[in-house]
Amino acid sequence: MASPISAPDHHLDADTLAALIRRMELTPTLLRRLEEEAITALVALPEPWLAEAVATLLGESPRDAYLQQRGWTDADLQLHVARPEALRRFAEQRFGPGLEEQFLAARGGHDQIIYSLLRTREPALARELWIRIEESETTFAEAAQAFGEGPEAARKGLIGPMPMGQLAPPQLADLLRRLQPGRVSAPLQLGEWTVLLRLEQLTPARFDATMRHSLLQESLNTFLDERVNLHLAGQPPDPLTYHRDA
Repeated sequence: MASPISAPDHHLDADTLAALIRRMELTPTLLRRLEEEAITALVALPEPWLAEAVATLLGESPRDAYLQQRGWTDADLQLHVARPEALRRFAEQRFGPGLEEQFLAARGGHDQIIYSLLRTREPALARELWIRIEESETTFAEAAQAFGEGPEAARKGLIGPMPMGQLAPPQLADLLRRLQPGRVSAPLQLGEWTVLLRLEQLTPARFDATMRHSLLQESLNTFLDERVNLHLAGQPPDPLTYHRDA
């Protein structure tokens, strides 16, 4: 017989708060925020920048009323406005050098692709559908919706846009790069599946400002995730470093 569930304690003391954090699985989120705020303190943005950022956030709202509504202190407010910019500067210093080389090393993995997929465990059916599509007896979308066995069937086989580097299995990227847009591949065997592929659109990525920002954020996310995982494993991460005069 299962043990009865005790009534919750509505007094929010430290033990109750810790139990709620555990049950809501918030520990990784809180540890990430802890790391972010440690970086913010390390970067230490100039006072004029902070004052302008706070003024922009408040607009016409009285400062005291804004703080009271949220239960914040003035330090909380400054931390709130400083965190995104501090993280950006930290990421720029730590990951900015060599970012273009990282982009090039991905070998087209950031190219955006839209493609259609029909997969079935029956090779004979895949070949029959391929012939019917080639002879215009049906469309790829109709065949994928009616006979596809993967979740993409609900979208008439359409997948994307997504980065080429996220395609799985990896050989899927090579297969799609060989296709001309709009052409349907002959049936291909990928693991347990026999698949038909059609390339809809392939957009080569450029190392522009948007891509640079995306790669910086990706590198920062990976860095923070690794530090959170170390905390969770009971292993303190290396001390954070930031050169303010760089």
